[in-house]
Amino acid sequence: MKSVFAIALTCALTCALFAAVAADAADKAVVKAETKEAFDTVAAQVRAEMSADGRYAYIKPDERDRVDASLAEMGRLFDANGSVDKMDKDTKVKLFNAQENVNAILTLRDRDRLICERGAQPGTRIVGTSCHTYGDLEAARQASAKFMNERAVTPCNAPSCLGK
Repeated sequence: MKSVFAIALTCALTCALFAAVAADAADKAVVKAETKEAFDTVAAQVRAEMSADGRYAYIKPDERDRVDASLAEMGRLFDANGSVDKMDKDTKVKLFNAQENVNAILTLRDRDRLICERGAQPGTRIVGTSCHTYGDLEAARQASAKFMNERAVTPCNAPSCLGK
């Protein structure tokens, strides 16, 4: 009886945590600026966070190019108009689309994004929920790939076979 209660409590707390994190994440726009000055600050922060140890460190090179291109386009729109209030409707649509492109990529590659999965826990048949951040999962994937590459099977690992 205690085991069933513990499992139910764990599931309820996990669901509550997931809902709270999801609601908090939904409220946060990654790139949002109304004036040229605010945009310049946000763009500089985004570029800094795309560095090797930043929040968006796991962004892929082609995605980084798309983010940089969208930020440059947004910068040109702000240079021409100064603020969102001074933009015509077509320019606002261009700004919105560029902003959404950046937000979509950065949200996907955010190392702090929580990913939860339901499945059997190791060593048991009991289904449970397991949550990890995108950064943790990516770091584990990269470490695993590095481990496998370092220990790649060759026909002969002896120094004489490797030309040493």
